[in-house]
Amino acid sequence: MEWLLSVLACTGAGLAAFLAATCWLQRRQGQLHRQQRRRQLQGGATPGKDGQQAQALNRQWLMPGALIGRVLSCLPGQQRRLRQRQLAAFERDLPAMLEIIALGMHAGMGFDQAFGLYVRRFDSKLAQVCREPFEIWEKGLISRADGLAELASRVDTPLFARFSTTAARALRFGAPLTQLLSDLAEEARRDYRAKRQEMVAKAPVKMLLPTGGLILPAMLLLVMGPIILDLIGKLG
Repeated sequence: MEWLLSVLACTGAGLAAFLAATCWLQRRQGQLHRQQRRRQLQGGATPGKDGQQAQALNRQWLMPGALIGRVLSCLPGQQRRLRQRQLAAFERDLPAMLEIIALGMHAGMGFDQAFGLYVRRFDSKLAQVCREPFEIWEKGLISRADGLAELASRVDTPLFARFSTTAARALRFGAPLTQLLSDLAEEARRDYRAKRQEMVAKAPVKMLLPTGGLILPAMLLLVMGPIILDLIGKLG
């Protein structure tokens, strides 16, 4: 019990020291900024020593944070989470892309024109990934089928792979593509909605571990700690 109390005391002391250092840094930056502003108003001078000190403080405190963030981003678990977020963004943007291409082709555009409309006019994650391969096949450096295959490998989702295969075959054999894209957009929207609902349903189960492992022991220690210490004092 004594070692547990020691660990909690050390943790609280470290947190208090961090908060105190953060407050001191903010107060010091505010003082330097006010001094710099006062000198500029009085003499119209450019930022001098105070401004350099403020910049040095910013670099001194931001560089460790940036280094820690860089190290954490290289961890396998962090890379996996980033990839999952990227795939979720692709799945979210896919129905809109398919509908825009279908509407463009329904209005009389070709596939390349409708696809270029989405790639150039939108700034979503999916549009950014599709922009470079589209420009390459638009210039004739690769074929459309190879460009769609390259996009499917970059996006790496089942529905986008179906879109690239369906579009390549339909354009090759001259099959109507507008209705196929509309149906695929509706299917992509249903699939994305089902995955979001599944994630929401799993959220309470995932919260059991941090609740049972972190919050409940702290509450028990807070409630039972004085009683246990009183018993130890009486027995001792």
